[in-house]
Amino acid sequence: MSLQAQLTFAVEQRLITVDLQLNPGEARGLYGPSGIGKSTLLGLLAGQSTTGIKQGQVLYQGQAIADLPANQRVAQVSLMFQNPDLQFCTQTPRTELSFCLENQAVAPTAMAAKVGWALDFCGIAKLADQPLVTLSGGEKQLVALACCVVLESRYLLLDEPFANLDQQTSQRLVSKLKQLQRERQVGILLIDHQIENTSNWVDQWYAFSENQVALTTRSHLEQQEELLQQTLMPVVKRSLVAAAPVLTMQQFSLPVGDHRLLFPDVTLAMGQMIGITGRSGLGKSTFLKSLMGLAPHQGQLLINGQRVKKCRRRLFKQLSWVMQNPQDQFIAVTVAQELANRQHANQGVAPILQQLGLTDKADVSPFLLSQGQQRRLAVASFLERPLTVLLVDEPTYGQDRANAWQLMTMLRQKADQQTLVLVVSHDQQLLRQFCDEVWDLNQAVEVADATVKSNG
Repeated sequence: MSLQAQLTFAVEQRLITVDLQLNPGEARGLYGPSGIGKSTLLGLLAGQSTTGIKQGQVLYQGQAIADLPANQRVAQVSLMFQNPDLQFCTQTPRTELSFCLENQAVAPTAMAAKVGWALDFCGIAKLADQPLVTLSGGEKQLVALACCVVLESRYLLLDEPFANLDQQTSQRLVSKLKQLQRERQVGILLIDHQIENTSNWVDQWYAFSENQVALTTRSHLEQQEELLQQTLMPVVKRSLVAAAPVLTMQQFSLPVGDHRLLFPDVTLAMGQMIGITGRSGLGKSTFLKSLMGLAPHQGQLLINGQRVKKCRRRLFKQLSWVMQNPQDQFIAVTVAQELANRQHANQGVAPILQQLGLTDKADVSPFLLSQGQQRRLAVASFLERPLTVLLVDEPTYGQDRANAWQLMTMLRQKADQQTLVLVVSHDQQLLRQFCDEVWDLNQAVEVADATVKSNG
């Protein structure tokens, strides 16, 4: 009953050979740099496509998985996408899970209990009837996982399941996955760039090199990460000097769902880099939206001495927002044109392409990049613009350590050019290393919410 892959598949111009086996009740990981082909391999293992397979096949119980009808295939192997928005079809978590069961011809009388169990299992019962578009990135990931769980597949393939989750939620999720593995003998294969998320659980990892996927151990990967850390450029923070105030918050509070976040009075200046962290769904992305006048708040919110509500049209000339989902902001035809601010690409973007590891992607559509590559492009496309304030939402999601370090270095350099940079991330280690201050929104006072109108 094992899931096996003995094949050679193509990722762009590279051929990668893999010999992989996953047994019931077994948990293993996939590890490698951003864009190396990890998500492509998961798609092949799930039988979504055979495109790119040059030799060999994926077998389930000795049968080619791609030959199974879709409803039978997903009962055996289900895939959680790296970007949950790409797999949702309905309006709410409850209807999404029900839709999954409808496609499996589950009797309507049995659906409610199965959906309720999957929602409880993933800790999102309170989100059951909320519109998916209103959920945070981390909450969407949990809904996507619930869709896999409700199908009761024998194998779960999870693409970056912890990337948008805080540490506490991640550990809760690990505990639940271990329960599935132990009690239901579910086989689990996951992608993760931060192997510490699964310490004391996943010990065997399939590591990608340029042309091969080979089985290795957690301890070996930890040694590699320690050596890599020694090669990364040291963080250089300039001493802050008196600078013009940019952002002022006075008696500022933010309603998020059933709670309100209360912020201390603060004034931020040009050249500062502020990290923002907090548990999933707390309101980090909503806070960034409020700074642009796109989310209601109470209290005074001033940009360059002007109230956000009154200068909203002029605001976007001096403030930009790198979204959590980079596909929402791409409008250029090629990667080079996106970097050149939608103008005809020229040699001026070549150094940036090299920094991002995207030199060979200059003429490729941004939508054809991997998730990690898309995030690097989304951040870099704003770095050459003269900005007063830059808001960046989860820039290191889907990045290996080297690329995450490179991105944070570029943001630090942008701050040193007298831009106020605010960065949302769950990677507290990176925030502490690069930022002048780190705001933990878990420490913000929360009170019962009532209907709030913005007076910003």
